[in-house]
Formats: sequence, C-alpha cells, structure tokens
Amino acid sequence: MTRSLDMVFRIIAGVLLMVASAAHAALKPVYGCSYWDKKTDNVEQLNKCVEVKDGKLLFLPELFAKSRDVEGTTWVGVYEYARDAGLQDGDYYVHAPDSYLSVVHFDNGPDWYVEGLVRSRQNGKIGFWDFAFRNRIAPQFDYAGQFKEGKALVCNGCKTQRDGEHIALVGGEWFYIDKTGQRVSEVKSAPF
Repeated sequence: MTRSLDMVFRIIAGVLLMVASAAHAALKPVYGCSYWDKKTDNVEQLNKCVEVKDGKLLFLPELFAKSRDVEGTTWVGVYEYARDAGLQDGDYYVHAPDSYLSVVHFDNGPDWYVEGLVRSRQNGKIGFWDFAFRNRIAPQFDYAGQFKEGKALVCNGCKTQRDGEHIALVGGEWFYIDKTGQRVSEVKSAPF
C-alpha cells in the first residue's frame, strides 16, 4: 500500500512541477522605464512600462497615458531590459505599443533628430532613420556623428579607448557622408 501511495505522490509532484514550469515559461517579462511626463514636464519612472512578447517589445497603455509626446513620438528609457538583453543602448522612440526604434544613447539621454534624421545602432553598427522610423542610411558605421549642414562625420574601424572617465575614438577610416549615405569628403586624421 505504501508503494502505491508513494507512486501517487510522485506522479502528483511531477505534474505539479510541469504545471509550475509551464506557468513560469508563459510569464512575460515586464520592465520599468524612464519617460518624459506630460504633467510634471520631468523625467519620471514607471514600474510597468513594457513587456517582451515573442522577442519583441510591447509598450503598455500606462506609458501612453502619462508620457509627453512630440509630434507623435514618445521617448522611453528601458535600461534594465537593454542590460538583460545584452544591448548597448536602452533609449527608444515610440509611436505605438508595437512601433518603436532603438536610438543611440547620447549626452545622458536619447539621440535627437537633427536635420530630420536620428542615429540608431543595429547589430553593432550605426545608421540613420527618419521620423516615421524608415531607415534612410543603412547601419554600416562604427561611429557616426549627427548631421550638420547636410554632412555627418563617420568612421569605420575606429575603436574606443578609455582614459579614466573619458572615452576617445582612435584609428579607423574617417570621412563625411551626405544624407543619402554617400561619401562626400575624406578626413586626413582622426578628429578625436
């Protein structure tokens, strides 16, 4: 009799473990974020801001109820997710729950649109996107500056070098591109 009871308990325990494991796997990771609040006009924190579903981000309604948008675009900083996912940048511009663009983290916040384009890092390379999140210059540069008077300074093969608290870019091939991504002039020596 004890053998039968022991077997029943083992079966029940196994079923409970399988149910608990399936329930855990079904949980969607939810992350908090930083956002620009439309009431306080300050950067605020939201504990439940975005979830990961099928490997994609899905921004929650609470964000849109609180965040300030500029021309239909909301800035969101999801740094915990970026760290967990092994991503370098955690700043996003968001149009809708499933419409977003990761942008370069620059000067303590998200990169901003200059001359209608913003920088984004995709697969380790930097490219440029427009307000509608359409890619205008493919991600192909190790470094890319913002546009100024129709040109952007870019580099391929440059590396970061740390000197205490400062970071410099060294080496590589430096040149300017136009807004179509075409090389328009060379740089004789690295500017950094």
